[in-house]
Amino acid sequence: MRKLQLLEQIDKLSSLLHSDDLNELNFTSGTISEMRQKLDILSEEYIACYC
Repeated sequence: MRKLQLLEQIDKLSSLLHSDDLNELNFTSGTISEMRQKLDILSEEYIACYC
């Protein structure tokens, strides 16, 4: 179950960060940086557990 949750979180965050709408959402650069860090953490966790 955790595997699916990680994949869903990675997919949603990645989709948002790579979306053309990202600039229209008025996130600060700090918020975008935090989101990228979270994506990195989730990706590393997935790799460590399932690869």
